[in-house]
Amino acid sequence: MRQEGFYEEFHSFYYYSGSTRSWKMKGLHIHKEYELLLFMSGGASIRIGSRMYQTRPGDLFLINNREYHKTEGAEGAAYSRYVLMFDPDWILGLEPALGYRFSRLFEDREEGGVRLHLSGGTLEQVIRQMERIEGYSRRREDEAGQVLLKLCILELLVKLDEFSRSLEAGGGDGWENCGRAGWGKVGQEAGGEVGREPGSGVGREAGSGMGRESGGSMSREPGTTTRKQGTALPDRERVEQIKSYVREHIDERLDLEDIARQFYISSHYLSHYFRRETGFTLGQFIAQAKIDRAKELLQKGFSVTDTAISLSYNSDSHFINTFKRLTGTTPKRYASEMRK
Repeated sequence: MRQEGFYEEFHSFYYYSGSTRSWKMKGLHIHKEYELLLFMSGGASIRIGSRMYQTRPGDLFLINNREYHKTEGAEGAAYSRYVLMFDPDWILGLEPALGYRFSRLFEDREEGGVRLHLSGGTLEQVIRQMERIEGYSRRREDEAGQVLLKLCILELLVKLDEFSRSLEAGGGDGWENCGRAGWGKVGQEAGGEVGREPGSGVGREAGSGMGRESGGSMSREPGTTTRKQGTALPDRERVEQIKSYVREHIDERLDLEDIARQFYISSHYLSHYFRRETGFTLGQFIAQAKIDRAKELLQKGFSVTDTAISLSYNSDSHFINTFKRLTGTTPKRYASEMRK
């Protein structure tokens, strides 16, 4: 499956709201950002990893930065959606300080994305938050705008996480609970209802309008449930330390044995738990981190050869082949595009 995909480059933050007719993505792709994709029209399909979903208005998908995915609208029909993508590193960095797993719905689950079905007041509130994010995204050049943008994203993630936890606990008025936490006068404006459709995994029909509907519902696709509260992944802190070590030594020739020695563990154990915690191998992480750094060097005007040397590749051809495999283009063409 992964041979069909390509790596797509974004600039750490991306937002889109609108409609496209007869939309069809050219192939499975992956990027370093987390993605939230809210469908506002029916008839579209989305593939995430090995899972295929048929969508309807109000379906919200959360996709991590390791999941190849592809969307396709209905032929001849409008494909309307909200798309939010952001670099997860700043969120992961805040988690230890704030003591909250903002990344839970992206990380602590099976491969294949998470689907939540929103309707009524629930959908209206999520759209409102998306539009706040859109407004602050226009202020990314000033420091206050950057801070407010990130706070809006964190707030959205917390509310979606609370919905998820209410489902795992067996239901309840999760949306109203969110309102009491400070996200608008939700309890008064639009009573919420959280439910799970048996068998099909699609949320109960409950009106998909975003305007005056007063009810709200949400459901989760089976097979994508998150872990229960209080069962955080073990060894996560060590994995983050290893990731930091790789980034700090990205110009060196990194291999599994050397890193295992740095952390006083066996290479076998390191390989096993790194993949268990992240869903990809340490070698894949190193390769992607080197390519991310290569892009920075190429944008600064480094030649292909100098970039390969700076990142300790065995040869130019090794660097070029790796770059093309992970990005879908050559480093020379990438540098040329960045200079336009």
